[in-house]
Amino acid sequence: MDYLANIQRAIDTIESNLRQPISLDQLAREAGFSFWHFQRVFAAVVGEPLGFYLRRRRLTVAAEELRTTRRRILDVALDYQFESHEAFTRAFQSVFHLNPGEVRHRRHFIEGQARPQLNREKLRHLARQTAMKPVILRLPPFTLVGCEARFISAMSPDANNFKVIPPLWHTLTARRAELGQPLDKFSYGACRCLPEKLRSRDDEMVYLAGINLKPKARVPAGMARWKIPALTYARFTHRGPITQLSETINYIYGAWMPRSDYQRDEEGPELERYDDRFRDGGKDCELDYLVPIIPQQ
Repeated sequence: MDYLANIQRAIDTIESNLRQPISLDQLAREAGFSFWHFQRVFAAVVGEPLGFYLRRRRLTVAAEELRTTRRRILDVALDYQFESHEAFTRAFQSVFHLNPGEVRHRRHFIEGQARPQLNREKLRHLARQTAMKPVILRLPPFTLVGCEARFISAMSPDANNFKVIPPLWHTLTARRAELGQPLDKFSYGACRCLPEKLRSRDDEMVYLAGINLKPKARVPAGMARWKIPALTYARFTHRGPITQLSETINYIYGAWMPRSDYQRDEEGPELERYDDRFRDGGKDCELDYLVPIIPQQ
């Protein structure tokens, strides 16, 4: 699979539809990925999540139009898929630290936060290289029981993952006595993409904080059971603060996977695996990050 060519195809589609509604699921399909895989690869290769990229491209082109024409701000806002003058102004200020009207008085284009259009050559320069190597292993089917919640992905401008996920772990810890004896020494964070018809929005995901129990173990009220099929995984060891886990994930999808003989297996969730190495989640933290894989097709 030519990852860069597929990402470039998605970028070309974005550029052709900056004034039109864009389905992120449709972009993923056109790029040849599942929605979840596409978001991971895009963020890793381009250097920012898809939703951020799309918004900044729309705002960049809208800003140039405001600078070079006398069109009403509301008309430009609606053209670039902002539902109101207020929503456009908030987004504009968050990116450029200016009101839309202020750009009309500038002779030169906004520097710093503007997002130029990407091409294949620029994408190649964005791909990072590092020596991190995974262990390839096969895990039998197992069952996770724990606390589950939907959240808005960290790859969205409206992300709420840090508001939703930490409380799941606090709840799991507080209710640990309600669960049976685990089958291994780990606690698991599992994340998966919801089917398109079950999502309230494109970037809604679901996360489970749980432990490995017998398949028919009792599920306490308010908790959930996830059956994980037998899969092959690439197991990476993240070292350093938990807040830097996204750097490991970006490496996996932006550097390792495109150069490997594998691609993402869509049959299972990605797994965070925690044990005593986690410590306090600070600079001495270690954890396993497992990505389900299949041979490159």
